Amino acid sequence: MEFIPDISQVEKIDFRPYMVECGFDYYMVAAKSSHQRMEVQCVMSALAIEIILKSFNANAAGNQGQLNEIYKFDRSSLPKKSDPHDLVLLADALSPSVSKYLFDEHDLEVIEENRTIFKSSRYVYEQTANTIHYDDIIKLAAKMLCKVIYLYKKQGCADPFIIHTNINELYFADVQQVFWTKVP
Repeated sequence: MEFIPDISQVEKIDFRPYMVECGFDYYMVAAKSSHQRMEVQCVMSALAIEIILKSFNANAAGNQGQLNEIYKFDRSSLPKKSDPHDLVLLADALSPSVSKYLFDEHDLEVIEENRTIFKSSRYVYEQTANTIHYDDIIKLAAKMLCKVIYLYKKQGCADPFIIHTNINELYFADVQQVFWTKVP
């Protein structure tokens, strides 16, 4: 089995591999920690999604071409005075082809339902924090990572993290679960 999404309609994108790797790290801590707390997993997954979405509207700001390249999110891609953590606004800032590639109707519903979870629920002890959590946002983070890493690979990104990430393993273990056996 292989994860092969259709990228034929996606324009050439600028690579921000260190942002993708950072989003991956947040996702992995959320999903693979031995201390499983759904509210924390949802917030960390939303943060991973936020970073992935911002990567499409970020510019290299330092260490260009290095593994630890530094980026700055272009706030002008959002409406003035808008919340830069709002997942709906970040998704709306994507080009149409990238948006269509990343999201189906259900994914957009998950984004809408969790649009402010990072800000509203990152302090789980506060009264305003969500008290009910679903794993949709966690699965969406994994799915988006798979799609972005696949796109980067197919468009020629030479970053070691991108090249060596096993998206099939991530996808079939965390998004579309199947019995997965590693082949040596």
